[in-house]
Amino acid sequence: MRKIALVFMLLLMIPNALAYQIPEKGVIYQIMVDRFYDGNKSNNEPFYDSTHTNYYLYWGGDLEGIIEKLDYLQSLGVSMIWLSPINDNINRMAGASAPYHGYWTRDYKRIEEHFGDWETFERLVKEAKKRDICIIVDFVPNHSNPATDGEYASLYDNGTFITHYYKDKENATLNPYTSSLENIYRHNGNIENWYGWEMKSKNLFGLADFNHLNPWVDSYLKESLDLFIQAGACGFRIDAVKHMDLGWLTSFYAHAYQKEPLFIFGEYYKLSYATDDDMFHFYQYANVSPLLSIPIRGNIFTTLGFGGSFEDLAKELEKYYSQFIYPNKAVNFLDSHDLPRFLSESRSKEGYHMALGLIMTLPGIPVIYYGDESYLVSKDGKGDPYNRPMMIFDNTTEAARIIRTLAELREENNALAYGDFRTLHMSYTTWAFERSFGGERVLVVLNKREDKALEIPLNWSDGTYRDVLYGVEMSVKNGRATLEAPKNRILVFSYLGKQEKPLIGSVTPYFAQPGDKVLLGGVAFGKGGKVIVKSEEEKKDAEILEWKEDMIVFEMPKIKTKEAWVNVTVENNGERSNAMRIRYLSGEQTPALLVINESYINTTGQLWIKGDIPELAEPIPLYKSSTGYYFQVVSLPKGATFEVQLYRGLPWGELEPLNVTLYGRANTTVILSEEPIEHETMSSGQICGVGVILAISLVVLLFRRS
Repeated sequence: MRKIALVFMLLLMIPNALAYQIPEKGVIYQIMVDRFYDGNKSNNEPFYDSTHTNYYLYWGGDLEGIIEKLDYLQSLGVSMIWLSPINDNINRMAGASAPYHGYWTRDYKRIEEHFGDWETFERLVKEAKKRDICIIVDFVPNHSNPATDGEYASLYDNGTFITHYYKDKENATLNPYTSSLENIYRHNGNIENWYGWEMKSKNLFGLADFNHLNPWVDSYLKESLDLFIQAGACGFRIDAVKHMDLGWLTSFYAHAYQKEPLFIFGEYYKLSYATDDDMFHFYQYANVSPLLSIPIRGNIFTTLGFGGSFEDLAKELEKYYSQFIYPNKAVNFLDSHDLPRFLSESRSKEGYHMALGLIMTLPGIPVIYYGDESYLVSKDGKGDPYNRPMMIFDNTTEAARIIRTLAELREENNALAYGDFRTLHMSYTTWAFERSFGGERVLVVLNKREDKALEIPLNWSDGTYRDVLYGVEMSVKNGRATLEAPKNRILVFSYLGKQEKPLIGSVTPYFAQPGDKVLLGGVAFGKGGKVIVKSEEEKKDAEILEWKEDMIVFEMPKIKTKEAWVNVTVENNGERSNAMRIRYLSGEQTPALLVINESYINTTGQLWIKGDIPELAEPIPLYKSSTGYYFQVVSLPKGATFEVQLYRGLPWGELEPLNVTLYGRANTTVILSEEPIEHETMSSGQICGVGVILAISLVVLLFRRS
């Protein structure tokens, strides 16, 4: 009887399969919580404007309001809701503004009282889940709140006061390796030069910059993220990743992924798409976590709002997506809380419809900004804060129909979720591209001038196809498609061919350490089989946690490798799938400051390191301090010993080896030296600990077999 009870308890601990969502199959709906719907008028004060005319005050939106409108959101076909930050914000005005937007956090372990509390958030998660919608939370780990206004960067831990900016400065010390004055916060002034070390270690527009290498800060932010995971959040949008060290972010994400295969994406604010140092770092960050497609939003807006060339847009997008290992994890949007809404700058509603359709069909995961479906726009201004008016609910518009129809197609045709991206025809006024995945295809045709007869090479079965949006017919014969493209329309044609062999289209997340759950999306997985993880040195069968025709959840095994990436394949009935890459972390991660004395370096220019462990296997750029050191924050497996090689070169060029080898062991601060480091042997206490773990493992194994 006891065994039955124990088994029942273990089953309760196993996540429900419905909890797993493949991000590429869905649509995100972004909500500015304060501006959506007022479900609880008792939490509106203070700093509240009932007339909704002062854009710098609270307008009453809250979590209960979102709960009331879940059916409306479900009617649009959305599968993920991205909430603006809901952590507790300052209780004063700063710069003549209330923190209605949520980006001035004072307590990361509490919910902002204007929006609700933890009970309300958990209720929102449960009600959304009933509608197959999951909740993504905007999280702000780069900074707290204004350093010189409001509450002066006051910081609380679940109601307990910790510090404020001036109190913290009294205990700050100068880091001898980075020249940063720091304690809980960094005290280096505001960013003036928007590149390099300043971008990471100074205040962003006066917001108090966290010192992430402070152990308390590191633990505090991770514990705060855990509260949302425990409450049922399925993912996070991470604010201002451009201003945080990639090494710390990697350890932060790795901590979250130990809990669940969450969907986490970042905001790297980069407006122009240009081959510069900043764009190189954008792609470097994208290899760790998906990013918002900010660099291409302007190109899409210009082309469809003001008459730019489709030919130019097609070339730029193909180049953009070609740089990603996982282009289908890019997070695409048309409108946002940071940029003017399309219809506030362009009066072309037809161009707007085409742009919405394009966002829904490009490689990546589409975001609908609240009110996009109801043509929401302010009459008072264009940019922040006027891009954040009070919501108008209308799901009967043409925009809503386009969103709903293409959301349904994303679920039905895997080419939109996982497919490649190939231009078939382009000119100044027309563009046709194909998305293909296995036997499934989608053809997208855009035409923004007069009706035009088109003939396009298309390797589909002969027959007549009907566009899902307007019913326009297309004839295919002998590898050629002919159609009449209407003026100012986007047409979307679907082809559903059968796929016999297993085919992987998605990996979530696309980096993992041993023991992490990884979610595979794809087709033809069958009823069971194997997941094989392979490096150049070793291959292993992964433990399967969940297996469905289109989704597999497995546990990342420990595998021998010195490379950054390993391959994952699926085997089913003697058939093997394509190989997908996962960035491999070799153990539990810790953020570390890597330091090199300049005496080891007899050269000038940009320096890089590469190491002999997966975490250091890809080139990492170094900064130079005023105190004679090169440094970088990296994520390392706890206690690991390693060696690195030094290189010189430019981000987009070939790196030149300097034939210098240095050694280190993971710690909070790692000062690399020329002396090799011996691997540590286990103490008697450690051996005893390992023995206890083995004994427990044996008991569990015997229980399973019985």
